[in-house]
Amino acid sequence: MEQETQYRVYVNLDYCIDCKSCEVACANSHNVWHNLSRGYVDEIAGIPQHCRHCKDAACVAACPQDAMYRDESGIVRRKSFRCTGCRSCAIACPFGAINPELIRHTISKCDLCITRLEDGKLPACVATCTTGALEFKKLDETYKEKTVLGARNLGKLIRR
Repeated sequence: MEQETQYRVYVNLDYCIDCKSCEVACANSHNVWHNLSRGYVDEIAGIPQHCRHCKDAACVAACPQDAMYRDESGIVRRKSFRCTGCRSCAIACPFGAINPELIRHTISKCDLCITRLEDGKLPACVATCTTGALEFKKLDETYKEKTVLGARNLGKLIRR
């Protein structure tokens, strides 16, 4: 039975210095796939936009090829061989967390570094963050509420 993921990557904007080490770590651990998107706030700062692995993921519903799916642990993932690069998932994501640029005719998407998690390690972006701006935390009701409210407010400022 599918469930909601119990952990999520959180960004503390007070600590993020836009060094992009998280993006480099992500690309390195996924063999050049850029699974981490970046948003910009009024051309002042860039921030990583992590997938929230939503319970009712719009990207999963929007994919005409059933390439997007939620696995048994609640992580929203992509089947690369089913993806046709139509970008429907990127357009549907309300958080802009799916990079619309294609790599080998396929969309890339955060999978929380599933192979690292299986080895008991943190996602590469979190492990590499030099300032401690990225945290891998258990999802609780307080964060769920703050995430929805924060996304609504931050969505007004962020542009790609």
